[in-house]
Amino acid sequence: MDEHISSDKRLQWLIDRAEIAEWLVRYARCIDRRDWTALQDSYTDDGVMQHGEASVPRAQMPELSAKILAGCASSHHLVGDPSIVIDGDHAVTHSHYIATHISEGTRVKRQGGGWYDCELQRTDRGWRFTRVRSTTAWRTGEPLQLH
Repeated sequence: MDEHISSDKRLQWLIDRAEIAEWLVRYARCIDRRDWTALQDSYTDDGVMQHGEASVPRAQMPELSAKILAGCASSHHLVGDPSIVIDGDHAVTHSHYIATHISEGTRVKRQGGGWYDCELQRTDRGWRFTRVRSTTAWRTGEPLQLH
């Protein structure tokens, strides 16, 4: 951050960065808890979720998420410290993740790692995602079936 920026702008940048980082954690928590209402609420009305080649609008996010997690009794996402670039009321982030998906009992069904590239917009309800793109770098276990 430029040292010639006012203290008020620096403070606002820190607040924005903290709120955006919290949204990334909430996003993963919504998936792990299967809280599709809160997941949708984390997006703007015209927001888009993209998982690999699958891309859906806000209304179809629960359906895509359920397909991704089919056969999983639980999941656990770890999201790394994000890179966040804020430009006024728009922000972009890049963060790494590791996800573990468990079948009934304690059997690991699938694990994967990759990154989230997100775009956010400041709204009257605070920051919201306009796009979350999940890119898988590696995966072990059962293949993901989105079709």
